[in-house]
Amino acid sequence: MDKKPSSKEYQIPVLGSLGLLALGYRGVEAWRKVRDEAPNHQSEKD
Repeated sequence: MDKKPSSKEYQIPVLGSLGLLALGYRGVEAWRKVRDEAPNHQSEKD
């Protein structure tokens, strides 16, 4: 039986989601990208 990885698009909220942790490293990286690109985001360095 051939199993191909599913390729789905997800809406990632700026505040994050516990479900992103289920996606592992890629989920966290995707959330960080969305968070950093948000217009009202203040980094910890500010």
